[in-house]
Amino acid sequence: MTSAPTDRGRILLSTTAYFALYALVGVLGGAVGPTLGPFAGQVGVGLSAIGIILTARSLGYLIGALGSSRWADRVPIHRGIAAAALLAAAFLAVLPRTRSLGLLALALAPIGFATACTDVGVNVMLLRIHRDRAAPFISALHFFYGVGGFAAPFLVAGLAVGRETLVYPVLAAGFALVAIAIFLLPENRATPVPAREKPTRLGGRFIAATSVLLVYVGAEVGFASWLYVFVNLRFGSAAATAVTGAFWAAFSVFRLAAIPAARRWSPERILTVSFAGGVAFTLVLLLGSRILSAVWLGAIGFGASVAPIYPNIVTAYSHRYELTGRRFGAIAVASCTGSMTIPWMIGRLLDVAGPVAVPAVTAGLLVVAAGAALGFFRRRVEATPTPTP
Repeated sequence: MTSAPTDRGRILLSTTAYFALYALVGVLGGAVGPTLGPFAGQVGVGLSAIGIILTARSLGYLIGALGSSRWADRVPIHRGIAAAALLAAAFLAVLPRTRSLGLLALALAPIGFATACTDVGVNVMLLRIHRDRAAPFISALHFFYGVGGFAAPFLVAGLAVGRETLVYPVLAAGFALVAIAIFLLPENRATPVPAREKPTRLGGRFIAATSVLLVYVGAEVGFASWLYVFVNLRFGSAAATAVTGAFWAAFSVFRLAAIPAARRWSPERILTVSFAGGVAFTLVLLLGSRILSAVWLGAIGFGASVAPIYPNIVTAYSHRYELTGRRFGAIAVASCTGSMTIPWMIGRLLDVAGPVAVPAVTAGLLVVAAGAALGFFRRRVEATPTPTP
């Protein structure tokens, strides 16, 4: 007999471990921007060239997403997540000692691969063990990512010794510890969430859904990766650290607020407000890029506005399709494609247009993502009751 797990203790332990791992992934994501400058100095290249490491990490993520889309449905999932976390730990430990751009990119590619495996595995497992009640847990998971991102710039500053960036060895230890904890968890045999629709082919609505994530994730990762550099070029490193921290704080708080919001409002309603706010605050950054108070307002407002977008897109998608590992892998591939190309493009445009390239590109992409979301949500799926085991 197969049913959703009834052991609440096991579900609580598993959920806690997933949240801890995602917080570490958030620190990793938030540390990238503040360490682009130190990495450029470490390997002796300029800021426009160092952007290639973002592409290398995203390429690794893309490969990991393609592989884990099938792995998550076939092998013991906790062992797979633990192995991925240990892989990330091994390469994070060597980053500060890497002295060439090529080797730095080669080290970041497997980190991206491991991140994809943990991303797919953790999201799939949350959907499986919480089933039709998963929406607030998905929002909570991404809240912990935001907490990690908020802590990142302060950890980077606090763990810097001269030109050494010691945040990555500390992160390596954290990933290793969480990997051990997840490896010791019992494997969860929960079956996938019953589908409301089971499409036999990838049609226009699927393409619309994944294109939202491709464009949106590229905009979010590009903004988060280059915000520190954007502020640093205008106002110096102290302001850059503070503004970047404030962005992640707002992102975290509103990810937290998205948890009760997911119980009260539909994903479509939340996404409409979020996209509108994101565009408005990037315009504040664009028009007030030389005014520090405007930069504070724009960064905080953008973080608050876009925080609910990703988990609500995933939730809306899960209302329409059965999110197996393969389908979540397709979502991860779309997300990765955006995060691999758009931050690189922003880095190139910095040399041409200056710091305003960061909010300008972000605003344009959010408009495109909002249009794709409208296409996806144009035809509502009638809710059908999901049997509760």
